[in-house]
Amino acid sequence: MTTHRPGLLAVTLAHITVDMHTGSLIVLLPLLLTSFDLSYTSAAAIVTANNLVIALAQPLFGTFGDRRSLTWLVPAGCLLTGAAMVAVLFVPSYWLVLPVVMLSGVGSAAFHPEALSRVRALSGRLAASGASVFFAGGNVGFALGPILATLMTQRFGRPGALVLLVPTFLALGFLGTQWRVLGNVESVKSSRPKAERGGRAGVVGLVGFLMLLIILRSTTVGGLQTFMPLYFRENGELPPEGAAFLVTLLLISGVVGTLSGGLLAERFGRKAMMLGTMAAALVGLYAFLHGDGILRMAALCVSGASISAAWPVIVVMIQEAMPGHVGLASGLSLGTAYGATGLGIAALGGLADTFGLPFTMNVITLLPLGILALTLFLPERVARPAVIPS
Repeated sequence: MTTHRPGLLAVTLAHITVDMHTGSLIVLLPLLLTSFDLSYTSAAAIVTANNLVIALAQPLFGTFGDRRSLTWLVPAGCLLTGAAMVAVLFVPSYWLVLPVVMLSGVGSAAFHPEALSRVRALSGRLAASGASVFFAGGNVGFALGPILATLMTQRFGRPGALVLLVPTFLALGFLGTQWRVLGNVESVKSSRPKAERGGRAGVVGLVGFLMLLIILRSTTVGGLQTFMPLYFRENGELPPEGAAFLVTLLLISGVVGTLSGGLLAERFGRKAMMLGTMAAALVGLYAFLHGDGILRMAALCVSGASISAAWPVIVVMIQEAMPGHVGLASGLSLGTAYGATGLGIAALGGLADTFGLPFTMNVITLLPLGILALTLFLPERVARPAVIPS
């Protein structure tokens, strides 16, 4: 099957809007903090509730999608994510904020596994490249969300958040033009090869191994985003806007890495790509932490792109290991990423409280070493298809 570019673009644009709304939550917190006179713990609970729902619900939606046709979850999840996130600013109490933000998380959890299953089918033989495009769209959305939400709410107040629904409706319109195509790829995801008796333990082990790579990668990226501004504020090397600029550089370079990772894997091989990019990430992070000026920014760009390059390839390998359960594979991959980010940041926070931020930043910069070491034992491709029994 050849790649269906319009269908792939439609799902990717919807992905941009979904992650744009999820990414905007962090800049909506100050408004909620002021409105409801919240403590920092209560404000953080809003983000935690959103992340936990996304992490836990995605495998469930993926499993349901493997059992029956749920194409409608792509537009429905897109709409629910955006509408609920915008509604967060208009509810009258904190105790309504929590269920509404969790509802937005349900929308995101419903969208991602089904959308990623469609992407795999629409990509034909170029599965890694298709996943790269899809995940790059998510990175773009996370980068745009805080910027657009800040601009709109500062200029128009709370009603300005409604402007963020405009991209959502545009994406839904484009999805509508590709609806027949999205429905016609159903057979690709629903075929279920018979599981071989000896292959079940092997596939469970491989999926667990790949999920460990996801945990390390998500903890690295989440740790950098969270602790870079705190680290530079504490040592006084950069003003707040300078530290914020570094976070933006990390996100933008992540888009480049995610987009190129699949292409590099298909040209040079998956294992070679992952080994090369993780080695580059280690060198880049060391130069970032010990350099300054242009060298620091360039090193962060190299690191951000390198860390993100492996992400779509890992997801594709999990899908290949579970060919009759592509939705579940997608949900497990994405749910693990969200869960690892939240729990990893919490663990790093405890580390910072105990040993200080400089020690914690050094730990973060060494996490890609674990990915590099584990990749040495990674097969280039799944040896034979096997499925986990329903």
